Amino acid sequence: MKYWVVAAILIGNSILQSALLPFLEIMGVKPDTLLVLVTCFGLLGGSVFGGAAGLFGGLLQDILYGDMIGLHALQYMIIGTLVGLLHDRIIPGKFVIPTLLVFCGSLLRNVILMGPYLYFTRAGNLLEYGFRQVILPEAVLTALCMPLIFYPMTLLFRKRFMTKKWHFRRK
Repeated sequence: MKYWVVAAILIGNSILQSALLPFLEIMGVKPDTLLVLVTCFGLLGGSVFGGAAGLFGGLLQDILYGDMIGLHALQYMIIGTLVGLLHDRIIPGKFVIPTLLVFCGSLLRNVILMGPYLYFTRAGNLLEYGFRQVILPEAVLTALCMPLIFYPMTLLFRKRFMTKKWHFRRK
């Protein structure tokens, strides 16, 4: 049941991200709500769950909006898996640690995206401009959205259908 709920959340996020978030741009930068959701799923469900949610959400984003299939899926899967490795090691009860993880995840995602591009185009001077004008503001804006999404996700993961393991008996 929890996989269907997560799939519905990710599909709803892609609709929200395409319909509402373009109107919430601040200085040409909009928050990455998929990154926030993948971080939430990684923290609350573990590395496999976070990686799978990142893969599914990234593939959905690639299919709907991207030119290349798999680029965003790889980024979000890596971030979901890395954040999910902290699942048993930290207590994500407060908003400080998840917000910091989203900030670092946003920086990592943009470095994964821009690093090879800047290397192959030999445009090294664009890194400082891109970091100052795009990467850092997007990371801050995405981190500010984390508490708004993380609290409902923690409430959702406390529900019985999200934690129950289904076992079928043989007759």
